[in-house]
Amino acid sequence: MKLTEIQTYIENNELQMLLPHVEFIQLKTYKAGDIILTEGDQIDGLYLLVKGKCRVATTEITGKSLLLRFCTPFSILGDIECFQNVPIQSEVHAEEPCTFLFIPIDYYKHSLSLEPEFLQLLLKELAYKLQTCTTASRVNLLASAETRFASYLCTIKTEDKFAKQLATNNLEEIASLIGTTPRHLNRVIQKFQEKGILQKERHQLIITDWSKLEKLAEGIRYQ
Repeated sequence: MKLTEIQTYIENNELQMLLPHVEFIQLKTYKAGDIILTEGDQIDGLYLLVKGKCRVATTEITGKSLLLRFCTPFSILGDIECFQNVPIQSEVHAEEPCTFLFIPIDYYKHSLSLEPEFLQLLLKELAYKLQTCTTASRVNLLASAETRFASYLCTIKTEDKFAKQLATNNLEEIASLIGTTPRHLNRVIQKFQEKGILQKERHQLIITDWSKLEKLAEGIRYQ
């Protein structure tokens, strides 16, 4: 049954290059709240997310957790660690029930690392991570908090993959993603309310003037 399920996930995610290796691929499932990867541990293989949503965070020197992004299908975890032979770089938790195709590291090193089509898949994922991390860092370093928040809201309005990985209704998480504090973000939200750009109702932010918001974003996006 699991073998058939693995084959179905492979086909649904257009990973046909993995079909000849299906006997060596495992199915790993996690409940919401489970720890998937622990920062500092040694990686045991590649995790290919095919169902669910998980959060990726890192720990600052102060001990505070800094949210980096959310992962949704299709995403790969463990690629940097396998390529660089370094400990796990981030803490990964399941936000909701998650399913992964798991490739043990020994099998990856001795077999799949020799497959050009699979390596192209890994390189594409690594390039995507580099591009999005570089963009997010540049925006957070160079733009004001008002511009960053406006840019964030304009970004998650789109159907872009990274936009979906940033989307959250939690203000503390938004503050972490745009490189500010929850207190300062609340001040920015208050300013936006006074300008008639948005309304805050319970746990929701309702945008009332997208044109003003887009002007404040100055054409900048987290993409």
